Amino acid sequence: MTRFNLLLSAILVIMASSCCNNAQTDDYNPFPAKWMFNTDNIPLYESNWTGEDHYLGAMTGSPAKITVVRSESRKDIPFSYRMKGNRPEVSTLTENDYILFCTPVAHIAKGSNIEIDAVVMSYPNSPKYFIAEIYDNGEWKASEADLRTAEENPEIRYTFECSGTGSNQYQYNSIYQTFRLEKPVCNSDLKIRFRAVGDITCSGEPQSADAEDAWIGLVGGGFTGAYIQNYGTETPKDTTSVLCLGNSFTYYWNTPSMLKEIAWSQGHYFDVFAHLKGGQTFGQHTALSLTHDAIEAQVYDYAVLQDQSMAAANYVTDKAKYAYVPEDFEKLCEMILVHSPECELILEHTWGYSKDDCKGFKTVENFNAKLKEGCNIIAPLADAEISHIGDAFLAVDTKQLGNSLHASDKHHQSYYGSYLKSCVNYLMITGEPFNENAANCGIDAEKARYLRKTAEKIVLGE
Repeated sequence: MTRFNLLLSAILVIMASSCCNNAQTDDYNPFPAKWMFNTDNIPLYESNWTGEDHYLGAMTGSPAKITVVRSESRKDIPFSYRMKGNRPEVSTLTENDYILFCTPVAHIAKGSNIEIDAVVMSYPNSPKYFIAEIYDNGEWKASEADLRTAEENPEIRYTFECSGTGSNQYQYNSIYQTFRLEKPVCNSDLKIRFRAVGDITCSGEPQSADAEDAWIGLVGGGFTGAYIQNYGTETPKDTTSVLCLGNSFTYYWNTPSMLKEIAWSQGHYFDVFAHLKGGQTFGQHTALSLTHDAIEAQVYDYAVLQDQSMAAANYVTDKAKYAYVPEDFEKLCEMILVHSPECELILEHTWGYSKDDCKGFKTVENFNAKLKEGCNIIAPLADAEISHIGDAFLAVDTKQLGNSLHASDKHHQSYYGSYLKSCVNYLMITGEPFNENAANCGIDAEKARYLRKTAEKIVLGE
């Protein structure tokens, strides 16, 4: 090799190294990438999904896209694409086909922790089992510690399973997966995929590329369809397994994801599993297959349980009529403790709201008082602690905050309400105040700090 070529090679090596080192200071930041599939956002993704390109662009300014990829052995077989209400769906995935999340990045450092959260729905003839993988150091890798074994076939290792219940009796699968990169990514795409594994459908039948009723999609409504975040390179000092069961008072703005992100920023890894279905009571949860699956997924340190929004208040109003409320709570707790005997149970005291004359309780304050009274009776039945989120909501001066804690429906929580709820639950689990590194989760820093201080006053008395 000539001196010129040697010099050129050295320059190229230095340039490549410099690219990766200097890109960290660039303003370009593709994270977080978020997809919210709702009526207002349909113009942002419908034509891209059902048109010729078949992709879903992120809705936070990130260049990230979601596509669907056929396995090499069946690459000539096209997918079908449709919109089901506000939900993008695809048919038919079979073994080794995958949903691809692709994020162009300038630089991600070695050892970075990448979070992907998503909510998936499925129909009877769609694949039952999926493995979550990240492309790292030239190959696709799963988080081996998070893999489970299919009951039908021990050779099938998977990250999550689908219910196949469709849109009528729906049970959506919530995924909260963290990967740690072994190699930096420089001026390339960060790739994550959900790959179908095993030749088994949700109905138990063999998979077929021609099958009907085999749609799979990312969920809309109040759910966050997908979310990708870079947690950075810091290694958490401990791991806590957390189960979240509830309904829309939990899945609006994806409070389990917020809880996980807040915990990570404080040096803790919350290994979260959740099953969330709109309007569900504790009694209904005991009959849901994915609730059973979530309970049995691992041994939990904590379970955060959120009942139907009126249940506790109704119980103290008429204990005879609503006698099932404490009974269902005890039953659900017993199910959890069978698999996680040392699990600490947390019952959420949710918030009063103004919708429908405060559901007959006349004022938000009275509604909250009845919810609190009911929780104070119910929680001791299972030796559970109470997360007084309702009190935190009342403690917030919304004029000082400059935002409402409730959504426009005067019922559900707003983004701010979800953040406050997540802060309260974080403190319930850790018992320690926030430090200066606490994640704001997209909220203005001063407003986020105010909400954290409010949560500390309620939980820690500070």
